[in-house]
Amino acid sequence: MTHPDGGRDIGTLLKTLVPELAAPPDRLAAVGRRVRRRRLRAGLLAAGCVAVVLLGGAVAVATAHPDTNETAGPQRPVAGDCPAMPPRFESGNGALPSTAPGDLAPPGAVRAVLCRYNPVPELHVERPGPPRRLVLTRDVAGLITALNGLPANDMDPCFQGGYGGGYLTLEYRDGTKTTVELATACGFVRRDAITRYQSGDAVEAFDARFTAQELAVARPADVPAAGCIQRLTSGPADGRYSPDPASDVWMYTYGQDHRYLPAPLAVVTACRYVRGPDGSWDRTSQVTDRGVARDTATAVEEAARTAAGEIPYMGCSSQPKTVDVLMLRDVVGETREVRVTRDTCAVVTFDFDGAPPSPALDRVLDGLLGRPT
Repeated sequence: MTHPDGGRDIGTLLKTLVPELAAPPDRLAAVGRRVRRRRLRAGLLAAGCVAVVLLGGAVAVATAHPDTNETAGPQRPVAGDCPAMPPRFESGNGALPSTAPGDLAPPGAVRAVLCRYNPVPELHVERPGPPRRLVLTRDVAGLITALNGLPANDMDPCFQGGYGGGYLTLEYRDGTKTTVELATACGFVRRDAITRYQSGDAVEAFDARFTAQELAVARPADVPAAGCIQRLTSGPADGRYSPDPASDVWMYTYGQDHRYLPAPLAVVTACRYVRGPDGSWDRTSQVTDRGVARDTATAVEEAARTAAGEIPYMGCSSQPKTVDVLMLRDVVGETREVRVTRDTCAVVTFDFDGAPPSPALDRVLDGLLGRPT
């Protein structure tokens, strides 16, 4: 697949978004440190909020908005032959399983297929939806090396239960397949009796390669804009609105410099909602613009780094008059929604996490929609 610019823009995206893959041991060491830091954060979440799965590969995140213009542009991954649920890992024994000898991932695979289940790890929310199947053909050998470089022992006990992992299916030229199971809640990886640890490293090794693969063939100009719904109503908590914010994301990003956006933006839609006498917020304007994608992404990432969760933004004394919304579509067709309360109890909402007001985001919104009155 070619692009009219001869690939220069996409090449720039790849250089800025996906760094060159280091030698596997170095990368695994760096990734391992990040994963261990994230374990403290993950422990605060509900156990069901970390279901990532790998087998036929895909991420499923249900979008609450029907108006997402899905008739054109990049094709979103579908469930394919992914199981409906990730595998169940027994726990509560206070120890992770020991390992049999041998390689976790036999060499020679030509494809790696990941079944990804929602919620995407960084969303911190539960959303109903099917799995999606992600197929990797880029640098599968490097992925195999990364998997076989995972440590064979870990001192962390595992007490968490329930569904919390997934499958990675490796396919070979002779038609054979082998499946690696990942227990994201407990941090171990297994193929039959062969067990390794730090499963987050395995996920990141896959995602770094999958992201590079998808960006290499991205066509930003072909990505359609996402539309906004007509009305917002009061949600179950202060500063939250119904329906839930749209989210249609299948690329995991927390291992890549903790970015909120999985890929560079292709097109931005800004919408303004004003509260009416019935207590709901009706859409009064909608603007779509491709030229502000880079500035919007910069402002979004800056604001997302200050997100502090839901609790600090509850207890608002009165309802706001104006709520602005950014519908963000990236170069591979993923969708995210950011909501910005512009007056009373000002807050920027990422999925369900709140952040303080952002002057940079306000400037983007004012440039598209005008200043609120």
